[in-house]
Formats: sequence, C-alpha cells, structure tokens
Amino acid sequence: MAMSREELIARLQWNSGGSGLGSIAGIMSWAMDHPGEGKPDLKSIVAVSGPPEKYTDEELVELVAFSDKKTAEYDEMFRYRRGANLICIDKTADGRWMRKRLTWEMGPFFSDSLGEALTIFERRVTVL
Repeated sequence: MAMSREELIARLQWNSGGSGLGSIAGIMSWAMDHPGEGKPDLKSIVAVSGPPEKYTDEELVELVAFSDKKTAEYDEMFRYRRGANLICIDKTADGRWMRKRLTWEMGPFFSDSLGEALTIFERRVTVL
C-alpha cells in the first residue's frame, strides 16, 4: 500500500535553515557533532528544504526513496548521522532543483529536473 502524503512528509528530514556551512569552523564543528541529550540523531542524511507544499506527491515519493537509499548506504559505514555531509535538495520558484552537499562552496548547484538532481549523487568516484 502506498504511503499518504502526510506519511511521505513525515519520512523526510526537512530543512528550514540554509543550505550550507559558511566557514571552516562551522564545517569542523558540524563534522564533530553527534547525538546527545537534547540533540537527537538526524532522520536522514538528505535534507529537503521546505515547505512541503511546494512538492508534488510524485516528487515526495521519489525524494523518500532517494533519502532511504542514501541514508541506508551511509548507515553501513557510520554510527551517527549528525555530522554527515548532508545532501541538500530544494525545489526553486523557477522549477529548477538546487542539489548540493552541505559543504560545497563552488560548482554547479542546479538541475532542470529532480531525476537529474538525484543522479548527481549516484556517481561513483574511483581513487587509484
């Protein structure tokens, strides 16, 4: 059975702040962050910028599937989600998709479709 819109919204990690860390100190502080009293772990390593009303049901389904997949991959390697280099996604007013990592400072940040935006994070880099 398919999830309701409310269930899809509840599954995502919503971002109501910015989409990046602005300083080396901020990056280092976040990288060392972990859950504790009054600081629960994150729901996901994918942060979707709100409000949820700007996303269609189909987009929410795609975002939940992507979020679940990337978070499961991350959880295989790390103990906490707090401190992760979050994947930030936002649907802009002009219909484009902002997609970046929390620590990206330069380079292309926008895609013309949600599928194109999410595909960016499926690429693998091989280090020799």
